[in-house]
Amino acid sequence: MDNNINNSTDQALTERVLKAYSRIENPRLKSIVSSLIKHLHACVREMKVNDEEWEFTWDFMARMAEKTGPERNEFILLADVLGVSQLIEMLNHEEPGQPVGFALVGPFFRANAPFRERGASIVSEDTPGKRVRISGRVFDFGDKTPIEGAILDTWQAATNGLYENQDEQQPDYNLRGRFRTDKNGAFELIALMPAAYPVPTDGPVGEFLRVAKRPPNRPAHIHFIVSAPGYETLVTQIFVKGDPVIEDDAVFTASANMVGDFREEGDHFWLSYDFPLKRGVSTIPRAPIPI
Repeated sequence: MDNNINNSTDQALTERVLKAYSRIENPRLKSIVSSLIKHLHACVREMKVNDEEWEFTWDFMARMAEKTGPERNEFILLADVLGVSQLIEMLNHEEPGQPVGFALVGPFFRANAPFRERGASIVSEDTPGKRVRISGRVFDFGDKTPIEGAILDTWQAATNGLYENQDEQQPDYNLRGRFRTDKNGAFELIALMPAAYPVPTDGPVGEFLRVAKRPPNRPAHIHFIVSAPGYETLVTQIFVKGDPVIEDDAVFTASANMVGDFREEGDHFWLSYDFPLKRGVSTIPRAPIPI
């Protein structure tokens, strides 16, 4: 078959599909669907997908669906390990020169963690591992004035790599807590020295990582959501300076503007870390696109 005729024929199909979805009234949704059709069709043309590969694709997606439920979403995990999730965060929130980067919320966040007093620990006494005292300030990104009453919601995994809502052996809301800043925008808390852990590898995404010869590990980190009225909510993670896993984070989140200097002091560590907030509105929870 003449390639020019074939290209003309399949391009005509793409145009027919685009026309079929041209009556979508919501402008944003119409733009997204149109772009998706164009890029998907172009991708199939470039890869020259055959019947067996197409069948494998749908089988792979069906197996991802089998692994997806209330406590795990294999589709989001795939987006994570392909860097798509982090790209969306960067495009929506980050600016050149921003001192603290935006990160994924992750699947193990729990709302309504208990408020704790300044300097209190989020770690149960029987949780193994060294402690770290974390202190710093929350201030206005623009004029550097302190933000009083900002809320820091923090959570992390235990040394076994499991979050409290994955591990029946941990007390309820262990390694979680919320703190408020004082009139100087200052806060202080005690956490567990972060530990590295792997993303789930017992499903199709794990198979994909093994084929790609990619390690599944996430570098040691602790999560923070920092919020205050009149400011855009900052979702971030703090990684440990010098951790070699940072360069090959399984989900591509770790970066230079999310690294903290955890200094060892006797039987514990200490970290000083500030959170600048940009003026705006809270972006969590995200509203669905109206159709």
